[in-house]
Amino acid sequence: MRRLAVLACAVAAALLVVVPPARAANASVSIQDFKFTPQTVTINPGETVTWTHQGTANHTVTADDNSFDSGTLTTGKTFSHTFPSSGTFTYHCNVHPSMTGSVTVTGGGPPASQPPAAAPEPAPASSTTTTIAPPAAADAGTTTSTTAAAGGGVALPAKKTSSGSDSVSPWLAALAIVLVLGAASGGVLLRRRLV
Repeated sequence: MRRLAVLACAVAAALLVVVPPARAANASVSIQDFKFTPQTVTINPGETVTWTHQGTANHTVTADDNSFDSGTLTTGKTFSHTFPSSGTFTYHCNVHPSMTGSVTVTGGGPPASQPPAAAPEPAPASSTTTTIAPPAAADAGTTTSTTAAAGGGVALPAKKTSSGSDSVSPWLAALAIVLVLGAASGGVLLRRRLV
């Protein structure tokens, strides 16, 4: 029975490593009280940001480079824009220029204003040295592990949030469930042996 419990925990842990993380698709921004909330959102290329006007005064969502413009939005109206490439896109309200915000699009290729990076030179055939970057070299915005940042351990993908809320990564929640189930099954087996 104990072997079965250990096997179940091992399979669950393997699924955490094999199953790709769910990516947050799209983002929402509220327009209310003469501000964009959240003021900054982060999305992936090809995803859409939807602005919803929830205030009383008219507003616009206008890119600083004029690449998108909502026109005048009245209460309850929405405006959506899809961002196909990576980069940081700043915007403002034409009616109230002090209202500003930005959309950061990460991953999926080079930023729109930069050419792709050159491919690294291949190592000479006679070289016997292999260099492996430590986990600390991982992007701190995409991993959640203080152990990994310190140079050891496993770095789990973190959930991207566009609203700025402090939500728990699904990876960490799944890991916690596996650990609790493993501990519970071990406790049941231990009680059976003691009885």
